[in-house]
Amino acid sequence: MCGIAGYIHADPKRPVDPEILVAMAAIIRHRGPDGFGYETLEGRGVGFSHARLSIIDLDQNRGRQPFLSADGDVLMTHNGEFYDYKRIRADLTSRGSRFRSKSDSELALHLYRTYGMEGMLSRLRGEFAFGLFDRGRDQLMLVRD
Repeated sequence: MCGIAGYIHADPKRPVDPEILVAMAAIIRHRGPDGFGYETLEGRGVGFSHARLSIIDLDQNRGRQPFLSADGDVLMTHNGEFYDYKRIRADLTSRGSRFRSKSDSELALHLYRTYGMEGMLSRLRGEFAFGLFDRGRDQLMLVRD
C-alpha cells in the first residue's frame, strides 16, 4: 500500500522546502518501495509526497505521483485502488481527458476536474485515500473511502 504525505503553510506565499517532502517520503518508504515523488504548487505553500507501490501502471516515470493537472491548478496524491477504473477512464477520455499514465490513481484527478468533488466521489468504487489541493478554490481536501 502506497504512502502519502503533505505539507501546507499557513502563509500561502511561503514556499514549501522540497527537502521536507523528500524526508516525509523517506519515512514512509516502507509503504511503497517502487519509487517516490514530490510536487509543490509554486506561489501557494502546498506540497505532497508519495511513496509508490506499483499495482496497475508499473512504469516508474508514468505512474509517478503526486499528479499535477495540466494547468497547474490541482495537485493530488493517492493511495488505493479504484475497481471500475477502465470504464471510468473510457468515459473521461471520451469527454476530452488526456492521461499521461495507465495508473488508476490519475483517474481521480481527471474525475475531479470533470465532475467536481461530489461527482467524483459518487463515481468511485474501491479502497482509497487521497489529498487534493485546488488552487482556484484555495482548498485542501483530504478524502478516504
